Amino acid sequence: MTELLHEKLSYDVRGVLFDVHNKLGPMLPEQLYNQAVAIGLEKQGIDCQTEKEFEVTFRGVQVGRYAVDVWVEGGQLLLELKVAPQIWPLHQAQAISYLKVTDADLAFVVNFGEDRVAIKRLPNFVRDKSVTFAWQAQPVPAGMLYPDLVNQLLSVLHSVYFHLGPGFLHQIYRRATMVELSQQDVGYEYIKHIPIFYQQHHLSDQAVRLIAVEGQTLVATVAMQKVTEAMKQQLRARMRYLDYNLGLIANFHGTELETVFVRG
Repeated sequence: MTELLHEKLSYDVRGVLFDVHNKLGPMLPEQLYNQAVAIGLEKQGIDCQTEKEFEVTFRGVQVGRYAVDVWVEGGQLLLELKVAPQIWPLHQAQAISYLKVTDADLAFVVNFGEDRVAIKRLPNFVRDKSVTFAWQAQPVPAGMLYPDLVNQLLSVLHSVYFHLGPGFLHQIYRRATMVELSQQDVGYEYIKHIPIFYQQHHLSDQAVRLIAVEGQTLVATVAMQKVTEAMKQQLRARMRYLDYNLGLIANFHGTELETVFVRG
């Protein structure tokens, strides 16, 4: 019979999670469950920290920071708390990303949004798993501008997603994308601001956070539930001002990388 990893700790933590849900009920703000779980764990003599920060690195470069909801017993376990209709595959994928970053032994995805607390147990199976990213050139739609550059950009973006996974803020993916562009020897410029004019009147300088690649394509990196038509229109407006004919929105939010091309 296989021994369960951190069996007693897992049992005790589950007891606290059930007690929190029984006492508070479902569908409260996530932060309240975070506080209550920490109180319950401490009452049980279980060491924990809420919102413990970790560096996120990509190819050895720090690209941002991530805070664990609840860090238990020095990394024997991390808790990722949710208030949702159910535990979705995306929630599990995010927890795996956090296991990679923190090197914790075990993660619980905990959902307080249902009539009974739901817990998904995820051991850190990625710790000793060595997988190499490989990219094969993809067929691009007929008439696509800069097809060779487009394929290289897709390789860059999929490499970032492959190594980091979902669950981080958009700026982490943006910084990692620039690291990977450098790694693949692709020229780029980081555009932080552009001026906004109306009828030759300067209204303001606007933050844009775009990556101009090889002087041909503007790339926006986001982590959003959905790429909206308004986002595409906004990028198109930036393309007009900067005189670009092709834009690309890379959305790292889901269980797969989403890439949306925008023509000028």
